[in-house]
Amino acid sequence: MCEFQATDIVECIDDTPVHKQSRTMPQCGRLYRVHSVRHSGDGYSIRLRELTPECYRGGPCCCGNCGWDSGRFRLVDRPTGGRLALFHSMLRQSVSGPAPEKVDHS
Repeated sequence: MCEFQATDIVECIDDTPVHKQSRTMPQCGRLYRVHSVRHSGDGYSIRLRELTPECYRGGPCCCGNCGWDSGRFRLVDRPTGGRLALFHSMLRQSVSGPAPEKVDHS
């Protein structure tokens, strides 16, 4: 079973091409968001939001069946509702700015 699911944040730990026609590869050390996971052969293939893989037939994949072996990545973070709510509250606070201080003119 694959430990990844859609929206997970993963780090690429292996960017070496397996096939000579592999031109689009994730970069080692970079973070990506998982778009989808599917069972492929004896493992799992993951598709990333930030990078479109090359199709084995040539050109960028349009069908959604191409991806990278899940073994090329490690899980960094799994967003949860609590963390997302905290992040959104921080964003609202930074947009509205701090409350103005009361100045006593007496």
